[in-house]
Amino acid sequence: MNYQMLIEARDNIQPYMDVTPMLSSPLLDKHMKGSVFMKADCLCPTGAFKLRGAINAVSTLSDAQKQAGVVAFSTGNHAQAVAYAGLTFGVRSVIIMPKTANAVKIENTRLLGADVVLFDPETETREAIAEHYEKEQGLSLIRPYDHPEVIAGQGTSGLEMVDYCHSRHITPDYCYVPASGGGYLAGVSIAIAKHFPRCEIVGVESDVSRPWFNSMNKGQRTHYAQTGPSICDAILPPHPMPGELTWPIVKGNVTRFIAASDDEVRASMNMLESYLGLATEPCGAITLAAALTDGERREGKQILCVVSGRNRDFSAQS
Repeated sequence: MNYQMLIEARDNIQPYMDVTPMLSSPLLDKHMKGSVFMKADCLCPTGAFKLRGAINAVSTLSDAQKQAGVVAFSTGNHAQAVAYAGLTFGVRSVIIMPKTANAVKIENTRLLGADVVLFDPETETREAIAEHYEKEQGLSLIRPYDHPEVIAGQGTSGLEMVDYCHSRHITPDYCYVPASGGGYLAGVSIAIAKHFPRCEIVGVESDVSRPWFNSMNKGQRTHYAQTGPSICDAILPPHPMPGELTWPIVKGNVTRFIAASDDEVRASMNMLESYLGLATEPCGAITLAAALTDGERREGKQILCVVSGRNRDFSAQS
């Protein structure tokens, strides 16, 4: 992985996606005690940043690979992204999703033309099912984060943040990015670290799943079991361990990791809706939640936070 791959990815996705805005609010700045700029990747066409990586990955397939089709596994946002990319390029997509996934995400994936295969997460593994389709039908497997073209595609969000900061003469002190498997974090960190080497890049995890925090402390990829349920389902990685490809990138660029609780995330969701008019999914607000808990570090600072998604099942909200 390198910076040039991000530049190429930006060229690949530009015909199919608009630049997502950076949003700010003086009221939010008051709460933050600094200047905060929210990267609204929740406004991507499929409602989450995942479309960046999916379009880049599918666009780089050979004609023969496109003719055969693609397969992916996901709880929802990557599923919709790969389905959308398949629709865009006229490529068949098979998406493996747990039957417990967000109903809105399952339905939207089907509406985008994908063949959705539901599985029981208690008795089956999504990777095994996806690899079966890859082997038996010759489909190209688009992994949600451990895939070089996916990482490069997600990194285009970082390039857009860099362009915004340069245009506004902003030198960010902190950049908060969700961790999960590390594709988004790795890609964004490549762009931010190159242009703003003094900016502290902070990975954000749910307080019930901290594989990155524990792995960084041990200096190696470490399995860390989830300790309980969370409303931030989209940030819980398929494997409770950092990705193999994302690990060295993140280890080299990211300074530290912060965890946010469900209550902190709910409060941040309310703030984003009140101050910026963004109705996000829980994971979309987790970076703001983390930044708000970062205490005196953020006072008087220039802060970047990514709003990763909006695919929320409103019928399930209490």
